[in-house]
Amino acid sequence: MVSMAMIQAARAAQFPSDPYAWVLTRDRDHELHGTSESEVGTAGPGQATEEMFERARTQGRRFRLLDEGDIDEGAIADGKDVDPDERGVVYEGLIWTEGEPGGEADFGPLYDFGTPNYGCVEIQYREGDRWVSL
Repeated sequence: MVSMAMIQAARAAQFPSDPYAWVLTRDRDHELHGTSESEVGTAGPGQATEEMFERARTQGRRFRLLDEGDIDEGAIADGKDVDPDERGVVYEGLIWTEGEPGGEADFGPLYDFGTPNYGCVEIQYREGDRWVSL
């Protein structure tokens, strides 16, 4: 069985050959529930430089991290309306990668933050007017 720690260690070893940086621009969990401090502005991975983070903020591609719908079940139970186009969305952000889009680095926000922090299971990227899963 492969643990999250093993995946993170393998990703850290790959970083010098495939640099990337990401920053969160939206925390939907905080918007819906307000029970925790907002993660907007959280950036990673730890090996990235400030220059890489700035590239993510200014040149980054849009991504979003999704769970299996748990975020929405709680909101619906609280009587809140949930936009069907946002079901499962927990975080949104921007990513800069040195390599071409679609590479292993594009999974960085999911493995670095989304899965260990919230249990996210999917990452999507914006292509034109739609979201596409990797």
